Amino acid sequence: MKNIKFLITKYYSSGLIFLFAFYAIIGEIPSWYTIERDWIEWITTIISIPLVGILAFKYLNKYVGKEKEKYFGISFFTLFASWILILYFKALVIGIINSFEFERIGILESLAGYLIYQLWIYGMFGIIHGIVGGYFLSKELKKNEEKTVQNTV
Repeated sequence: MKNIKFLITKYYSSGLIFLFAFYAIIGEIPSWYTIERDWIEWITTIISIPLVGILAFKYLNKYVGKEKEKYFGISFFTLFASWILILYFKALVIGIINSFEFERIGILESLAGYLIYQLWIYGMFGIIHGIVGGYFLSKELKKNEEKTVQNTV
């Protein structure tokens, strides 16, 4: 399963393209002012995506060999959980930074705020990306395993 890193990169990139296209369709592409105002969130998101990708790679590497018939379930869960982990990572970092800025602990407030106002968005993107991307990722994982089995036999 040497190609799992490539597959994760491919499907994370397709998820980002999907997210950008969705924001373009609904007319919510952020302006430069919004990016400047919320620069901590943007940087946190940019940093969290590769970190969550590394976790997803380790998860796929661990379970793909064991669960040979459950490729779609593993793929769906990996892509869906990635969106939720990115949300939690953003909430934790923003909570820590706000704790330093306002001199009181605001991690739980940040987690609650993100869960109330953004969990449904990230959950929706995670479900859509998990279904569509999970289908294609499972097909490629199955094809990749068949190549590996044929090469070792």
